[in-house]
Amino acid sequence: MNLREAIKQLEQVVSDVRDAVFADDKTRLRNALALRDEASLIDSGRSTFDVVVFGDLNRFKGLNDRHGHDAGDIAINQAGENLHQLVIEKLNAQAFRQSGDEFVMLLLQAQLEEFMSETSSFAEISFIHRKESLKTAMSFGYSINDGKTSFSDLLERAEMACQYAKEQGDGFCIGWSEEIQRNQLVNFRERCQTCGAKIICNVPKQNAPERMKLCPCCGGTL
Repeated sequence: MNLREAIKQLEQVVSDVRDAVFADDKTRLRNALALRDEASLIDSGRSTFDVVVFGDLNRFKGLNDRHGHDAGDIAINQAGENLHQLVIEKLNAQAFRQSGDEFVMLLLQAQLEEFMSETSSFAEISFIHRKESLKTAMSFGYSINDGKTSFSDLLERAEMACQYAKEQGDGFCIGWSEEIQRNQLVNFRERCQTCGAKIICNVPKQNAPERMKLCPCCGGTL
């Protein structure tokens, strides 16, 4: 082996290690560490991607409660596969699993219209668990980089928009706006001590109490 071949082999080893470090453990997407690497490029103005998209699975806790965490893992895997096909294979953009059932995509503005035309397909994500056919769904929010906003703020905006998209329904995708910023939603998750009902709702931040006090089902104290 000559020096050139040795250098090429070493470069391949480094590339393989990098891919392994950045690989997600539940999907074919890249992980949160890889996302932080891309975030630094956006913050330094070196990234070509100027749209940040956030999406997560709708009613995921209920899926885990009814069918177990192994079903949740399969749902995450299938959602990741669908995102891989759309974002990475079709659009040649980037997709990551940030954590749990949360996903982040980086697009070009020129790709946004096509991405939004496909999000309705995420209203029903089918998968098999223990020979039973189950479904999950996603909604999305996005923000556009104005060249002055940090990645963390862009991601926060995309998450806000995603909360509004969830209110519209499965498979919706909504862009962040100043109106959404003014009326951002606060998510409440409570369980009634009286009737046992699970209460999940989004309330505009400006009208939101510190916590819910009464159950809307039976009127009992939470």
